[in-house]
Amino acid sequence: MTVETLENLKARSHGISLGIFAADAGNMREAALEASGWGCGIIHFDIMDGVFVPQMTGGAGFVKSIDVGAVRDVHLMIDNPEQHAAAFVAAGADIITVHAEAKGAAEAIMAIRAAAAAAERPVLVGLGLVPDTSPDDVQGLLDMKPDMILVLSLDPRTKNPPDISAACAKLTSLRERFGSNGPILAFDGGVTLKSIDEIAACKPDMIVSGSAVFGAGDPSASFNTMARSR
Repeated sequence: MTVETLENLKARSHGISLGIFAADAGNMREAALEASGWGCGIIHFDIMDGVFVPQMTGGAGFVKSIDVGAVRDVHLMIDNPEQHAAAFVAAGADIITVHAEAKGAAEAIMAIRAAAAAAERPVLVGLGLVPDTSPDDVQGLLDMKPDMILVLSLDPRTKNPPDISAACAKLTSLRERFGSNGPILAFDGGVTLKSIDEIAACKPDMIVSGSAVFGAGDPSASFNTMARSR
């Protein structure tokens, strides 16, 4: 794995990351293929274990099955993610985000990098921060230099509504901290056609949205409106 291939993957990992689990459960691969036709270059997978978060979704096998040429952006909302890192690398994940709040987050960052090196292909490591987690609280994890920081406007472990403004402020603070050569900064949670302008104003590199696209009467139009807003 060369520096050039890693930088090429970083360059591809900008724009709207489309949450595929918001699509019809029986037609997710078809939905991903259709989205590629809209110009969608990143597919987002919310992987939940029923432990770290109450919900449960698919695993590495599902990620492997949705191969449509897009960047596969895997968001692990699971405890002990280090135990599953190799499986998601083998499944073709291009980005793997672990939560700072999860057990074994530091070990997972190391495990993802080790699995990517063994597979001889680039995989970006992301670090997810829920609203109550300050960057100062996880300086040790930030010192491991994640390739991406995913700022969430809501905590998936609770039913609290998204706080868009607070998440935007956190993302802006992170950009000031790291500068232009820092990690990719991504925004997730509460992204709709009504909130996209406020979110875009804080200039995230990547914005995750699923329900606002697939729940729209015209998903293609909704996706492209969001993409233009960036």
